Amino acid sequence: MKFLLILLSLTALLFSQSPPTAEGGSQEKEREKAGEVVKKQGRVKVFQENSLTGTLINHIPWDLFVKDIVKTDFASMAFVRLLGFDKLVLMENSVLYIEGIDRLNFEGGRAVFQIKKRGETAGLKVRVKSVIIGIKGTRFAVTAEDEKLGIYLKDGQLSVKKIVGEFIRYRKKEEEAFEEFRREFEEGIRKEREEFEEFKRQTEEEFREFVKEFTLKPGQAVMIVGSEVRDVEIPDYIEDEFKYLDMF
Repeated sequence: MKFLLILLSLTALLFSQSPPTAEGGSQEKEREKAGEVVKKQGRVKVFQENSLTGTLINHIPWDLFVKDIVKTDFASMAFVRLLGFDKLVLMENSVLYIEGIDRLNFEGGRAVFQIKKRGETAGLKVRVKSVIIGIKGTRFAVTAEDEKLGIYLKDGQLSVKKIVGEFIRYRKKEEEAFEEFRREFEEGIRKEREEFEEFKRQTEEEFREFVKEFTLKPGQAVMIVGSEVRDVEIPDYIEDEFKYLDMF
C-alpha cells in the first residue's frame, strides 16, 4: 500500500508539469520579429533581451526582434530594415534598442532614419535621452553624445516632446540679433560690456519660450543641450549620410 501511494504521488506530479514546447522549454515565449539587418560594415553586435555578451553578426540578413539591442563598433555601420518600409542606418559607435514594433530607443551615436507615413494611425516614436520624437513620414538624422542631442530633418515632419519638464526654445531671430551685437562689440563699435549684457538679457527674455513640445519642418534642425533648444544648420556630413538610405 505504501509503495502504491508513492507511485500515485509521482504520477500526479509528472502530469501536473507543463509539456515541453517545440523549442525545448515550457517557459520560453515566442519572440516578436521587428526587422532585420540587411547590410553591414565592420563589427556589428546584437544583444538579446537580458543578454550581457551579445552575438557578432556573421551572416546577412540577420533577424531582429523586439527587445534586441544593436550596437556598432568603430568604423562600422548597420543597415536596418524594420517591418514594412521603414529603415535606418546606424553609424559607428551607435546603440539602438528596439523597445517595441512602434518604439525605438536610440541610446547614443549617430543614425539616419526613413519612416513611411502610416495613414492616420500614430507613427513610429524614437526616444533619445529625455526626448521623444514622433514621426509621420520623414527622413531625419539624430546625433546623441553626452548631454548634446542633434535632430536634423530632411523632409516630412517631426514632433519633439520632453518627457519631464519643458524645453527652453530659443528662436532664430534672437540668435541672429545676438550674433550681430557680438560682432559689433568685438569690433569695438560698442564699448560698454554692461550694454552688451543688458542686450543679451533683453533678447533672451523676448525671443525664448518655454514649451513641452515643438515641431520641425523640412530643412530645419536643432541642437538640444539639457533643456535648451537652439536652431542650427544641417551639417554637410549629415546631408551626405542621408544618401545611405537609398542603398538598400
